[in-house]
Amino acid sequence: MTITHPTPIRLLEKALVMYVGLLMVSLLIIFAIEPSIYTTTLWPGWVPTERYPWPVLLFLAALLAFLSMLIYGILHRWRWLFWGLLLAWSASVIQIPIEGLQLLGVFPNPYPIWYSLFRVGVGFTELGFACWMIQSYRQQGVWAMRRNVEQVSHLVRTELGLIEYRSVGQGPVVLVLNGGHTNCHSPLGHETFFLAQGYQLIIPSRPGYGRTPSSTGKRAEAFADALVSLLNLLQLDQVLVVGISAGGPTALQLAGRHPQRVSKVILQNAATDGRYARGIIRFLTYLFFNPVLEGMVWAAFRSLARIAPQSALKCLMWGLTCLPIDQVLSAMSPDQRKGALAFLQASRSGSGFLHDIQHHCGDLGRVTAPVLVITSKYDGLVDSSHAIYVQDHIPQAQLFVSEAESHLMWFSVHDHEIQARMQAFLQLGSMRA
Repeated sequence: MTITHPTPIRLLEKALVMYVGLLMVSLLIIFAIEPSIYTTTLWPGWVPTERYPWPVLLFLAALLAFLSMLIYGILHRWRWLFWGLLLAWSASVIQIPIEGLQLLGVFPNPYPIWYSLFRVGVGFTELGFACWMIQSYRQQGVWAMRRNVEQVSHLVRTELGLIEYRSVGQGPVVLVLNGGHTNCHSPLGHETFFLAQGYQLIIPSRPGYGRTPSSTGKRAEAFADALVSLLNLLQLDQVLVVGISAGGPTALQLAGRHPQRVSKVILQNAATDGRYARGIIRFLTYLFFNPVLEGMVWAAFRSLARIAPQSALKCLMWGLTCLPIDQVLSAMSPDQRKGALAFLQASRSGSGFLHDIQHHCGDLGRVTAPVLVITSKYDGLVDSSHAIYVQDHIPQAQLFVSEAESHLMWFSVHDHEIQARMQAFLQLGSMRA
């Protein structure tokens, strides 16, 4: 079954506007019944002669004007306001225990108990909003603006869990397992190639990416089994499988565990032999691409890309090639540089990449389908030993070493050679019924 959801960002906007509106009403009520709270906040120890002194009135008016601006900014989706609210409300993690200690008498409390309890409630509410905003950002970006440019995807409930996928084209089906930091909406380097060959592409978001939850299968073999459930749901007896980079282990697990469902396999710079992301790469993965920090890391990269696109591209290419970065970039056409930058700007890690670095390809002796293994000679992330490992363990595997200058083989002057090799492989025999 296909699952539809109400637009989450609209719910978030309405809830935020309602909350700020209630906060404005609360400030007026507090001012009416206990104006001394404001004088204590402004000038501790000051005892005014009037019940409603004019400095407090000005302060309240400024607060109400500020909150009105927040409502306006929420409705108009100001980017800086999203981050400002998220940072401010995340600080409630500190505010809540301080208020609690004041109520317990550990710290002096200048306010009435009822007001301290009110502030605790506000703190928990704002912390809840911060978590909601983080979840919204991880799925759809700042104020969900990314969803306006994404293509339509489906979220289906299979026997083994939820799977998000995108479908495009008509013809024999190619199941594309994207690499790390990508989902079903990420730019696909050879999408145009497969569509021109008359194929239909089914592109799922692997667990931890996009809307496919980690519970569907943190291990490659578990998601391979879940993919069979997806094929059953779509009434597909057999597919050609493309495994890209970190999607390689899942592609091989699917071909090995369910050989009757796979007609052919194409691996593109695929990690295969269990030595993926070791040493410093594994350390940096846990440090920067964990579910807590990855959103901020990629947001910082996108900000750099807007200000200095060439520097941003160089920043991420250093780990993707063995050649001097300037040499790699100079070999790209302007369109290829633009495409590579767009590809990297669309990246998000979710919790998926932490799963990826634990994946293994399983017993390759069970793979019966023809396999084309494509590796870039100068790949700085997944070296040729991964491709050789597959060639050594799958007798029918064909190895093609491309002169592509980096891990991103699609953005190379040698991509036409890769496409020609894939075309020849696709024309060998036909998909079994």
